Amino acid sequence: MILKKLKNNERGSITVFVLATMLLVTGVIFIAYFSMMNKSSSQERELDKIQEEYNKTDDMMTQEYEENLYIRWNEEKGCNEPEIQDNMELVKWDEEAEKFVPDETNSSYDYNNQEWANAVVTIDGVESYFVWIPRYAYKINYTTPGTPSSGGTIDVKFLKGMSNIASDGTVCKYADDSTLDKTKDYIIHPAFTSNTTLGGWDSELPGIWVGKYETSLVKKSNKTDFSPETATTIDSETYAITIQPNKKSWRFATIDNQYTVAKEYSTELNSHMLKNSEWGAVVYLTESKYGRNGTEVTKNVSTNFLTASGDIVKNKLQSSTGNETGIYDLRGGVSERVAAYLQGGNVSNGKTLASEEEKKYVTVYTKSSETTAYKPGDATYETKGWHNDYAFFFNSSNSFLERGGDYNFDSNGAGIFFYNAYNGSPNTYTSFRMCLIIT
Repeated sequence: MILKKLKNNERGSITVFVLATMLLVTGVIFIAYFSMMNKSSSQERELDKIQEEYNKTDDMMTQEYEENLYIRWNEEKGCNEPEIQDNMELVKWDEEAEKFVPDETNSSYDYNNQEWANAVVTIDGVESYFVWIPRYAYKINYTTPGTPSSGGTIDVKFLKGMSNIASDGTVCKYADDSTLDKTKDYIIHPAFTSNTTLGGWDSELPGIWVGKYETSLVKKSNKTDFSPETATTIDSETYAITIQPNKKSWRFATIDNQYTVAKEYSTELNSHMLKNSEWGAVVYLTESKYGRNGTEVTKNVSTNFLTASGDIVKNKLQSSTGNETGIYDLRGGVSERVAAYLQGGNVSNGKTLASEEEKKYVTVYTKSSETTAYKPGDATYETKGWHNDYAFFFNSSNSFLERGGDYNFDSNGAGIFFYNAYNGSPNTYTSFRMCLIIT
């Protein structure tokens, strides 16, 4: 009505004004819309860039994680390659020269062919030989299912780096996994894990170095052999540990003295007396297809307590592989103390060992019955009586363990699954074995 009362030119002006206003408003709306769309697209592009960077970072972190997880893994060898430090050198067996020589390629080992990696460690000018035990998982197949004393076989799968993945892709389980089925699953040997209660270290390990022979001594002043024939306390300032063939094993000492000197050998290499869990890791590998494949190691029969019975070539069947690259003296020679004890028992000869705060150096047991107190992989209850090896567990008076047996035990006594309780006092028939861990 209002427009009807207006003159034509006035109505035209208003119409133009309204149309112009509508166009202006529409333009503003379009501009705002396109601005928002452009802003949204810009934001999306920024988000896409952020996502892309995140994905790259995530991939890098995943790659770095896997590289760290699979560190030391050697696809060609099918096991973790040995880890060495500055004072170590990988060596290989020279058949013609009948001695170990530098392994210039760092690859002259083949566990699939029972040829284990060896290294020489030089400390204070004294050489010692060690053998590499790569990280692995195991499964025991009993002759009578569920009956350890029935005997059986041990299957081993090497693990990639510090992972639970075997070389063939099998996913293995930790010994404390509630879903573990021992009849089907492969158990990561606790000696390579961070579970100190079960005999592990304070971190996951790609492998451990184990003394090739029982431990001997030399005088630091002139590097001559020293073998006490009576109870003698040894100090690491006067005497040096050596691990070589045709040497008398160090006897006549308390377990505490040997335990202490072993730790003082090399703090850089985390040296220590071989733990019971680590003994288990050695002999399970020995019993597997990578070692003697079920054949008992030949006994060291030296009445003079000589490592490798004095000759590693002549007596190569005394090794864990049946050849010169293996670990000697696991059966016979002298019995070998291990760093383990029964909590609450008599530890008067091993107070330092029993009070060790860092349990990574000691395997601690809380019960005196191996049926309930054993730890997976420790080669006690799981393999009790295999090869007719003697087996006697801790008691309150004898709170330490010795392994392997000495030359005095008959053919059905000493062996890689032998264990016997002992009070840790000086004795002519007991020594020990060294272990190194590089972290």
